[in-house]
Amino acid sequence: MRALAKGLLFTLLAYLAFAVAVRAQGTYTAATCNQSDVNAVVNGPIHTAVDGDTIIVPTGSCTWSTGITYPSNIGITVIGTGTPNSGSSTTGANSSCTQTSITVTGGITAFRPTPQYGNSTTRLSCMTIASGTGSGIALSVLGTCASSGCPNLRMDNITFSNWAGHANVGISYGINAVGDMFGVIDHNTINGSAGNYLQLVEQSNASFLGVGYYGDNSWAQPEAYGSANFLFFENNTLNDAGLTDNEGTAGTQQNQGGGRVVARYNTFNTDDINAELAWHGTESNGRPRSGRVWEFYDNTINCPASTECQAPVSLRGGTGLTWSNTFSFASEAGLNTFMNLNTYRTQGSIGGWGVCDGSAPYDKDGGTTYYSGTIGSVSGSGPFTITVSGSSPGWTTNQWIPTGAPYSVHDLTQSTGSEITANTANTVTIAYSGGPGAWTPSAGDSIQILRATICIDQAGGRGAGYLYSGPNPQSVAANEVPSPTYAWMNSFNGGTPGTGVVYSDTARVIANRDYFTETANQAAQTSSTSPFNGSTGVGHGTLADRPTSCTPSSNGGTEGTAYWETDNNQLDFCIGTNTWSTTTSSPASYTPYIYPHPLDSSSGPPNPPTNLAATAQ
Repeated sequence: MRALAKGLLFTLLAYLAFAVAVRAQGTYTAATCNQSDVNAVVNGPIHTAVDGDTIIVPTGSCTWSTGITYPSNIGITVIGTGTPNSGSSTTGANSSCTQTSITVTGGITAFRPTPQYGNSTTRLSCMTIASGTGSGIALSVLGTCASSGCPNLRMDNITFSNWAGHANVGISYGINAVGDMFGVIDHNTINGSAGNYLQLVEQSNASFLGVGYYGDNSWAQPEAYGSANFLFFENNTLNDAGLTDNEGTAGTQQNQGGGRVVARYNTFNTDDINAELAWHGTESNGRPRSGRVWEFYDNTINCPASTECQAPVSLRGGTGLTWSNTFSFASEAGLNTFMNLNTYRTQGSIGGWGVCDGSAPYDKDGGTTYYSGTIGSVSGSGPFTITVSGSSPGWTTNQWIPTGAPYSVHDLTQSTGSEITANTANTVTIAYSGGPGAWTPSAGDSIQILRATICIDQAGGRGAGYLYSGPNPQSVAANEVPSPTYAWMNSFNGGTPGTGVVYSDTARVIANRDYFTETANQAAQTSSTSPFNGSTGVGHGTLADRPTSCTPSSNGGTEGTAYWETDNNQLDFCIGTNTWSTTTSSPASYTPYIYPHPLDSSSGPPNPPTNLAATAQ
């Protein structure tokens, strides 16, 4: 009996210690919305915040010329006055959340937390944050991840105003910078201005799961579709603005790259300059890697009349899933394509990784010289046609552009090059977009014909590969496994994309190998063979109408054609001849992560238990 009583007493004392710790996480209200008063309950002297605290910023309109850096490693909530929206019922910020207004001036970072994995969610909520004189940043949060995960962020019910054309050194056109965080950004309203670049977040997962920098480990790990290991954007309203880029960073260059994003149930009222989901590739940012993986679904995009809008998904690296989005535009407007998969390194040397033409060590199949010579003359203004000097080499027409694996011209004189798009007996025509790093050949230059069949981190078709490390990447090929990009059930009102649902600027990325897509406005299945029979592309409908036959990957990958089960909310992949994946096979079928995101809730943590008593026996 005494042993039992001692055990109960020990349990009670342990709980009381826990309860004291819980009560230590308090709610504190600043005297005003002024920076000095808010800082006084975050960094003293009134209170120094601890993990789990809630800081209330009262009603008012305040201008900040100095920001607030949170105590290290903790997660706290900073929230204005009002009632935040939550869940799936509403898109955009609650209008009551405009009562607390902060204007950011002087190039400051208004809020700067640095949480670590295992601590409370970092939350910024329910206020208006406006840009004033001089560029600045609203929120810059850089997390510290562990092998088990990354810290969580919730940024919600904020109206971002007057940021159009914002360009801050180190963060580009992003209002906020988020690095190495999971969680959700929800129910925000972003008001941009047509014709001005604006992104809600510059986002990276540079030290994914606590390993390395520059996005290297994110590119060494599988996609993990349908998991929590992403930064989610849901139920936001964006007017003349996009969600993401990765040109800026919450830290230094080593904290940039490898982003993982899920964007769902957002509403975009767009313009002719901003893409809804976009990022730079493994090129112009220097050492950092491209964004890694995306899911973009159930979003609504409205394109105004007389405006040719950008492709909503415009990515220069990575792979992902794009489905069940609705794009509407007036007949006089236009849309070239819904999804741009462009790899700039195929047309020039940009950002320190060299050109993807067979001369750089990071790409696949380099090392063989197929021709050497000199440029005799150049015609055209882009694309260019090169005539080689001397006697004709006697090439056969278009021998340098086999399907899905083109060759390139490498300019030894200029240390750059470009993909070949056509050739005759003694001429080659090269790809030229006029974009960053694009190559302009010159008569007299020494050239070679080389080949890289796969570019490191190319946009479309490639997944996990070699784990690089350090500021200077190892001179070995990435050897990234096949991982196709998929698009299905996207609806187009007012017309269809001029060049199709998917476009790529390189012939290395081709349909039914590197990406699989439905045709524009493809109907649901009416039988197991129509309109999708399993041989190419993607289909959708009930499980009963899924085709019995399917085509697996043609390049050694584990996924081929695919089928979306509308009655079971999952995407099945063809993993072998006439063999569909299931939720128990490898790879499993894709099922979206729970919606709304678990952090998108108005309820707080559970209260500690009450009415506990210990009775000696």
